[in-house]
Amino acid sequence: MTREPTYQAARTVAATAEAHFARHLAEARRRGERELAHAPDARAIEKIIDATFWASFRPEEGRFPKISLAFLPPEQAGQPLMFESRLPLTPGILTKLAPAVERPGIHLGVWREDNATSELGAGDLYVWGGTRVIPSLGFVLEDVEPGLLVIKNR
Repeated sequence: MTREPTYQAARTVAATAEAHFARHLAEARRRGERELAHAPDARAIEKIIDATFWASFRPEEGRFPKISLAFLPPEQAGQPLMFESRLPLTPGILTKLAPAVERPGIHLGVWREDNATSELGAGDLYVWGGTRVIPSLGFVLEDVEPGLLVIKNR
C-alpha cells in the first residue's frame, strides 16, 4: 500500500540530505566511531518529509501537531516504547499520534519494512513506537509549525 509523495520540495531536498548524512557517517566510521545511525536513503527521507509536511496542517484536539520523527530500527533505540503493531507512515497516523509525543526529546521511530508478505509491503516505512534515544548522526525530522520542518542529526 505504497503512497507516492506529493510534496515536491521533499523530492528536491532528499538527495542533498542523503548525501549529507552519508558523508558524515563515512567520516565518523573513518574516525572509528561506533554505534552510529543507519544512513537514510533519499526515498526514505522523501517519504518522511512528505508525510510529516501534510500532517503538520491537520489539527488534532484543536492544535496543530508538533512531532519529531527519527529514522532508526527499534534495536537502536535503547529502551523504546513499542506499539502493539506497526503503523503505516501516513499524515493521518502522524496527526493522531502527535498529542502523545509532542514533548521535547520524544521521537516517533520510523523504519523500513523488510518483509514482502507484510500488509505494508517490503521497503515501505512504518512507525514502530517512540524513543528518547537516537544513535550518533541519526536522521531526525522535526515539525516546528505548520509547513515548517527541520532536518536534524544527533
